[in-house]
Amino acid sequence: MQTLYQPHDSFLHRLNPLSKLLVALPQMALMLLASEPWTPLAFVTLISLTLLVLGRVKLGRFLRLLGPLLMLVLFFTALYPFLVRQSLVADTPLLWALGPVKLYQGGLYIALVTGVRILGVLISSLPFSLTTDSADFVRALVQQARLPYRIGYSTLAAFRFIPMLQSEMSVVHAAHRVRGVDSQPGWRGKLEQLRRSAVPLLTTAIRQAERTALAMDARAFGAHSHRTYFRRMRFSHWDWVYLLGYWALGALILLGLRSLGLLGPLHVLQIL
Repeated sequence: MQTLYQPHDSFLHRLNPLSKLLVALPQMALMLLASEPWTPLAFVTLISLTLLVLGRVKLGRFLRLLGPLLMLVLFFTALYPFLVRQSLVADTPLLWALGPVKLYQGGLYIALVTGVRILGVLISSLPFSLTTDSADFVRALVQQARLPYRIGYSTLAAFRFIPMLQSEMSVVHAAHRVRGVDSQPGWRGKLEQLRRSAVPLLTTAIRQAERTALAMDARAFGAHSHRTYFRRMRFSHWDWVYLLGYWALGALILLGLRSLGLLGPLHVLQIL
């Protein structure tokens, strides 16, 4: 399965997944509640430096990831001013009008703030997604967050089916090409290709599910309330250093914005 995660030896890679999650979730909530662009921009800068320095993410890869996010935000920012209720921004200067379609300065500002907030939410997830293996995350949830291991490892086993089905799909398509069965262009060709591949994929999925069930049953999966672990996930002192240090730095950023008069109130809802 194609994911953002790539194995690497960095400070963030060595941390417990839960410490990175405990940093990302409150930060994303803060981005959603911000009412001005300066708080998201400040934290986007902090996250970028964290990825480049502590995560040892190459600048080229970071820019390739950032490009589609910026395009999405720019598209939203260009569209959103026309969706804002005119009664909210009618007292601001009118920048452009074409019949009933009007662009107010207030609507453009709301769109800019909303776009920057969306960018902050998306980038807030990158330190976790770029440096966390899904298997380690499930192990941490089971061992530290007390998630029942029946749920955790069953979910992990289900995720392992995705790359298997992707590989099987490639084999089926190659077999069709060898037999001279070419896919037709357009959506009709896609549907026909899906119909031809459905039965082999279903057969493979059933066979793999039976093997997985037998393997789990042979290991007494679900027979006991607790299990031993081959790999133990721990919350080390470096996790506390990262967690507390990051939010201490975040608090300093908020205090600095407040002293400059750039920290606005937190809004639970942003009204269209």
